[in-house]
Amino acid sequence: MAYLTTRMPERIAAGFVIGPRWQTLVVPLDNGREQRNAQWLFPKYEARANIGMFNAADRQAIRNLFMACRGRANPFRVRDPLDYTATAQPLYTVGGVTYLARSYAYGGETAYRLIQAPVTATLSGAGSVDLTTGIVTGANPVADTWTGTFDIWMRFESDFGAITATTTNVQTADIELVEVRR
Repeated sequence: MAYLTTRMPERIAAGFVIGPRWQTLVVPLDNGREQRNAQWLFPKYEARANIGMFNAADRQAIRNLFMACRGRANPFRVRDPLDYTATAQPLYTVGGVTYLARSYAYGGETAYRLIQAPVTATLSGAGSVDLTTGIVTGANPVADTWTGTFDIWMRFESDFGAITATTTNVQTADIELVEVRR
């Protein structure tokens, strides 16, 4: 598997419905209530689009990307047009490895997202950032923050790249992408 460092063109990424998915196990109880158990510490992002909404050049670019990725084999960078910047965001340590993170606070709750495909990253203190993994070295993970921009490592959900051509220049196919964690 190779990580393709070329980003999906932003005009194409803007045509996808993109967002986080959580994995929650909901167990109904005998009294009518339910028990909810969060299975993941971090969300995984997904994206969906129909190829019919793109122009001919963009459809060809998607086909080229699919072929270059060999279906699900190779992930590539995707910019979420609604969420790709970070200002004074925290660092997050998992298993002794420190990553860039993005926090989302609401009331007294905060959820975190690991940033594993930074584009630019400036740390508030000392240290360095690997722009292909988001791993931070030499920084103080408790006190330091980061500012920059980021992408998401994603792959195609299917190895089957079928497209239906209903008439000349009218094509349809659902395209699904899923986040790949490094």
